[in-house]
Amino acid sequence: MGIFSKKSTHCTVCNKETKRTHKTKKEWNFEGTLCTDCYMKTMEQYYNGTFKQKCAICSAEQKITDLWEPRWQWDMEGLLCKKCFDSKEIDFNHKKEYCSQCGNKMNFFRYNPKDEWKMDGQLCRKCWDEQKESRK
Repeated sequence: MGIFSKKSTHCTVCNKETKRTHKTKKEWNFEGTLCTDCYMKTMEQYYNGTFKQKCAICSAEQKITDLWEPRWQWDMEGLLCKKCFDSKEIDFNHKKEYCSQCGNKMNFFRYNPKDEWKMDGQLCRKCWDEQKESRK
């Protein structure tokens, strides 16, 4: 056993035993490492635009060049198809513009619900005060 010897591992894609492994790119959505052959094939597909991946919401498989990256505010992993991205964008904008309790249009001041209230979206002043009083 030498200083620079490596343990053999298995490729995630082909399950072939190999000593030389490569870390996958985050965009590829692979867990683990790849052998040299699988890494080169995947990289070639990715840069040629033929690499296919599933949408994170509807699981429709499309070319990676046709998928959209979600906004950081949505706190989600993976890529989205155009249809799912647009629906998520509309939902996000609605939650940002309207009170999640009463549905009225929000003013300049918006209030985030406390974690223990288990609510999604933001509240207007009146609804936030009502929630605070009802939880006492």
